[in-house]
Amino acid sequence: MTRLPAPRRLARAPRLAALAVLVGGAVTLGACADAPAPAPPDGPATEVSDGEVPVPAGPGASAPRLTLDTDAVPTLSWIQPDGDRGHAVRYATWTGAGWSPAQTADAGADRVANGADTPGVVPLGGGRHLAHAPTRGAAAHATDVEVRFGGPEGWSDPELLNTDGVAAEHGFVSAVARADGGAGVVWLDGRDQGQGHHGRPMTLRYAEFSAGGTRRGETQLDGRVCDCCPTAAAATPAGLVVAYRDRSPSEVRDIAVVRQAGGAWTAPTIPHADGWQIDGCPVNGPALAARGDRVALAWFSGADSSAVRLSVSEDGGATWGTPVRIDGGAPMGQVGVAVLEGGGVVTSWLEKAGGGAEVRLRGPGGASRTVAVVPAGRASGVPRVVALGDRALVAWTDPATGTVRTAVVSP
Repeated sequence: MTRLPAPRRLARAPRLAALAVLVGGAVTLGACADAPAPAPPDGPATEVSDGEVPVPAGPGASAPRLTLDTDAVPTLSWIQPDGDRGHAVRYATWTGAGWSPAQTADAGADRVANGADTPGVVPLGGGRHLAHAPTRGAAAHATDVEVRFGGPEGWSDPELLNTDGVAAEHGFVSAVARADGGAGVVWLDGRDQGQGHHGRPMTLRYAEFSAGGTRRGETQLDGRVCDCCPTAAAATPAGLVVAYRDRSPSEVRDIAVVRQAGGAWTAPTIPHADGWQIDGCPVNGPALAARGDRVALAWFSGADSSAVRLSVSEDGGATWGTPVRIDGGAPMGQVGVAVLEGGGVVTSWLEKAGGGAEVRLRGPGGASRTVAVVPAGRASGVPRVVALGDRALVAWTDPATGTVRTAVVSP
């Protein structure tokens, strides 16, 4: 296999160890001591050195997503300007020594590009992918979601994920590969609100697709959720687990979870009642990652004082452990989470620092580390993290350089 050039090392930050010097550090981003580590999956060892890994993204690239296939191989996707075509959703696959050349999954003049409601490309196995992209709808402030399937034979024509025909807000998709080679897709759906909300709530919906891309029904998972907080989903042996920001009639917006059990969806539960009452959407969603029945949930809360919390389930999301606060005291949220090969959990988030923000990485019981420094505005989007064996692969938008960046960490 041809190696990429050696990745550039990140410099040490004042008083905070930078990403490339985490090797051999005192911090262990490990599993909870009272939980047995799951057996590691089969697969080749990664060969790339720790540090920053170049991304084959063009100028103006933003909104990265990282997704693992069934063999735990990462796919990175992002959106970037595409000349007269508007914006293109592009993706690259981890080769073991860096990123493959980029490919285009979707492009169009009506594609929405922002740091919260982001497109994505999900590997389904056998060289097949699902791509989803938010698009501008037929009326002001209305948005739709288009999905399409790709494989060795090329990409299918796009089709609407939301089939209600209502000019309303639809988006904030989470898509997960299913064990049967198909995909499960979750999104926020404003069909009950109509154009302009009219005081009615946003809903959370789920649709399933076969391995061939055929749609197999649709289910409403929750009839009242926060309007524009990103969703999260992960696959366990029992089925999918979905996390999102709920919305009570009294405007308490805590994180809720629904899951598949016995072929049906459970009622929503609140793993930890923060009691965050806020009259407006904070645009700050949860993150989920799973390895077997071990599921990690990270989220931001502004109740009492701002905090990033982490909770772990050992039974596929049925019950949750006591949350651990993992931020450095001034969190902005925008969390990510990964479960490493040995069972350890790594969480990423944005932390206020001076006039900007830091992309931080931490495991339970360990000191946080700075991966990168970015502006504090929404252009910095949501950093992402997935497991790369027993290391972490991090992706973030860097508005200063106008592109997407990635790096590998040995915890």
